[in-house]
Amino acid sequence: MPELPEVETIVRSLRAYILGRKIFSIKVFLPKIIRSAGKETPDKLAAKHEELVGKTLINISRLGKNIILQFSGGWYARVHLKMTGQLLVNLPEDPIKKHTHVIFSLDGGKLDLRYRDIRQFGYIQILTEQELADWVEGDFIGPDPLEISFPCFLARLRSRKGKLKAVLLNQAFLGGLGNIYVDETLFQAGIHPESSSLHLSDEEISSLYQKMQSVLLAAIQYKGSSIRDYVESSGERGQYQNLHQVYGRAGLPCLKCGTRIEKIRVAGRGTYLCPLCQKVAR
Repeated sequence: MPELPEVETIVRSLRAYILGRKIFSIKVFLPKIIRSAGKETPDKLAAKHEELVGKTLINISRLGKNIILQFSGGWYARVHLKMTGQLLVNLPEDPIKKHTHVIFSLDGGKLDLRYRDIRQFGYIQILTEQELADWVEGDFIGPDPLEISFPCFLARLRSRKGKLKAVLLNQAFLGGLGNIYVDETLFQAGIHPESSSLHLSDEEISSLYQKMQSVLLAAIQYKGSSIRDYVESSGERGQYQNLHQVYGRAGLPCLKCGTRIEKIRVAGRGTYLCPLCQKVAR
């Protein structure tokens, strides 16, 4: 699943290509991709997404792992890519790839924004301003890892009980972290993922905070990690996977000490770590 660096990269590339453009038409090939924000019938939902036709895209932003497209007239589209979703900018004459489920035609048909999703877990919600506000209030997305202050991070972590990796993966704690960047952050901070969040010293939490932000910023600089399906909106792959220290490196030597990287399960997720460099906090 695309995490904060991947989603941020997509948002930035979409801004460069389509910000300020007007929706000319919308083609929906797989209706279930357009999700209801409430109890709309299929007919009302179809009429709702037609409300975007003629509207101008005035802002593109990220909230956690969600992409928020803001249109003139008080309309929004919330896109969650889940496992294999892609938002791709294409010329109309470009071949339409298999598993393309929605096409937004822009500027009189001069450009396409295409939603593609092999496993069909992702979705698009068409929302009014009030519906978006209701979702933000009720979905319990925590602060952004790149915007939260250290005192706030410290206080929130001190109030959480559980294995550290599980806490960091909880989107209500911080919005945007996922398996890849939690593993990379914990390795760089020298903290075992099974450490209790209550047993960390202030110094360890400070290191965790600093490494979290440095890892995320570096990943954004390299346009994210392309492990499987992730590409940015031009179709370009990210490069940060080439800099992973532990993720996906089970059985290979640790780049710091030479010990073999292990893969265990924490919070139901495959987890990579160095058993020598990362100690459990007691």
